[in-house]
Amino acid sequence: MIITFGSLALFFAVVVGVLHTTKRRRAAAASFSDYAVGERSFSSWFVSMAYTNSWWPGSTFTAVFGLMVASGLVGLYFLVYSVLGVLAMYFIARPVWKWGKQFDLRTQADLLALRYNSPALKLVASAVSVVALLPWLILGLIAMGAVIQWASLGHLSVADSILIGILVLVVRQFWTVQMGMRGLIVTDMVQGIVAYLGSAVLCLGLLFFYFHGLSNLNRLSESQLSLPGFGSENGGFYYFGIVAAGIIGSLCWPMIFTRIYTAASVQEVKKGSLQTMVIGFGFFVLLVAVALCAAPLPFAAKEPVSAFFAVSQDAGGTWLLACSLVVVFAAGMGFVDGVTQAIGTQVANDIVGVIRPLRDKQELYLAKAAMGVSAIIAAVIAYRIYDSPNLAGVTQLAYQAIIQLAVPIFGGLVWRRGTKAGAITGLLTGALVALVLTVPYMNAGGAVPWLSGLGSGLVGLVANLAVFVAVSIARPDDAPERHRVDQLFRAARSRTASPGPVTSPLPDPA
Repeated sequence: MIITFGSLALFFAVVVGVLHTTKRRRAAAASFSDYAVGERSFSSWFVSMAYTNSWWPGSTFTAVFGLMVASGLVGLYFLVYSVLGVLAMYFIARPVWKWGKQFDLRTQADLLALRYNSPALKLVASAVSVVALLPWLILGLIAMGAVIQWASLGHLSVADSILIGILVLVVRQFWTVQMGMRGLIVTDMVQGIVAYLGSAVLCLGLLFFYFHGLSNLNRLSESQLSLPGFGSENGGFYYFGIVAAGIIGSLCWPMIFTRIYTAASVQEVKKGSLQTMVIGFGFFVLLVAVALCAAPLPFAAKEPVSAFFAVSQDAGGTWLLACSLVVVFAAGMGFVDGVTQAIGTQVANDIVGVIRPLRDKQELYLAKAAMGVSAIIAAVIAYRIYDSPNLAGVTQLAYQAIIQLAVPIFGGLVWRRGTKAGAITGLLTGALVALVLTVPYMNAGGAVPWLSGLGSGLVGLVANLAVFVAVSIARPDDAPERHRVDQLFRAARSRTASPGPVTSPLPDPA
């Protein structure tokens, strides 16, 4: 245990040391905007690593790895939608960053409020995001328990491990609360190097020295080497549905979207997007190879979720197990930090700030308080329900709901005739349809059997889009609003630093 816990403690100390060094070199955030988006000052490598650290959490090495061990190639859908989803970040970089810089946007909901001139849409969208993020924060805390239990070499119970993991991450949130996005981005670089470069090196070592190549792939079953099609238990549209939902929803999670605002320029966002694709593709392909090679091993097949740790320990003893634990710890800590920061910023900026306008310092204090409270609430819930079989269904429900934000976001960025009424009506319709279809099939992850496994969120998305287009055409904006939207799009296309004034920018929350 000295080796495993010592390795985790050393890495934690390094992260804290980096935070303290950064805090000494930089003055405290002068405004809430600086706190929320890190002064829009980061290069592409910081942006790409922050995106990666927020997209590939610690559960990638437990739940996702376990899925690939148990089910084979089906797990590749994570790679497909993650790489393709980042392309959306590349193509929307210019309008999102330009509007963010010109109008001091801090969150995804800020963008919606600007585009549609609607505080109500801002409030609804942010509320959906916060509710959807909380289950993932709980899962992040629970996943940390697995790291602690393996670090104890089985001496700690699951309940005690969960509690210790929660306490470690709650302590880590002290610096996230104090420093905001700047501290988050800086530590994402450190954590990302360890998590993704470290895992790539670890996986290469396992493939060459433990598995001696890819010969184990010949031992996989036919079902592990194929994708579900028509006539399968999941349904013919199941695989298409999970990939499509992942691609569409990739930028609907607020902690991902906000990464665009932290960049120093549009060019840095675009470079960061390409770098993110390279990082994600490289480390995950190696992880897939290790998972598929591990699938025929009896001890891995028996406990797929713990297979990454078990294979590492079997291959290199306690020292290699410690390396795998640090990798998962780094990825998990970055993810929890990102979710906590996103919740706090949205509560202050998009929910309370819409209901009651706040001064800059009030927003700072409220954001910090919301981050602390959300971490405590998630910790309490995580400890109480860590062994509940229903939590996965709740997260699926949250995901099916949050992808509904794709219609007002991407619809508003590509179609000038999209209106406030269409966006709000479509969003509420899509969320309701997704909710009604998900609840009966929660155990199936929202896959609707009588639609050949198509996800309930995609059905809701179709309804959402149809209502958005129909209402926007039936109730078009008046001439002043159309002129304002035209100015916004001209500002986005402009390559100058100051594209000129736009009538009625971000609406007054009052």
